[in-house]
Amino acid sequence: MTVLGSICRTLPAGMLVAVLVACGTGEPEPATKSLSPEEQALADIVKMRRANFKDLGAAFKAIGDELKAGRPSSTTVVFSIKSLNQYARDMENWFPEGSGPELGVKTDAKSEIWSDDAEFAQAMANFKAAVSDLTNDAEDPATIPIRFQSAGKTCKACHDQFREEDR
Repeated sequence: MTVLGSICRTLPAGMLVAVLVACGTGEPEPATKSLSPEEQALADIVKMRRANFKDLGAAFKAIGDELKAGRPSSTTVVFSIKSLNQYARDMENWFPEGSGPELGVKTDAKSEIWSDDAEFAQAMANFKAAVSDLTNDAEDPATIPIRFQSAGKTCKACHDQFREEDR
């Protein structure tokens, strides 16, 4: 009888499963960079930034869907515009020094955000202004599509220059 066969016969099934799970697949764990507390704080900001951009994308999609359906003054549009406005006001805090690709965590942010910081600041200011205009005109259903398109163009302009293509 082999050693494995002997173990299989003497261990209860649940314990055998636990032993096998603990052993894993035999493949080495992928190497991960150990982060200092400061780097971990930056990694947490990157994670928050990515989540916020997903929320922004969802808000833009919701507004676009409602406009296509002919409902420019729906509660979904109003709520989504308010969300965009809040995110636009906070966005400048999402990119602290050191939270770029050099950190070694997943990010779509290009290093040009920090090396061309004046241009990036202008791109964010353009987005903020476009979203502010959209927010200010949210009561006028005829103006919302125009303001929405303008806000979308500022997003695209920033993405074209400062965001890595999906990998």
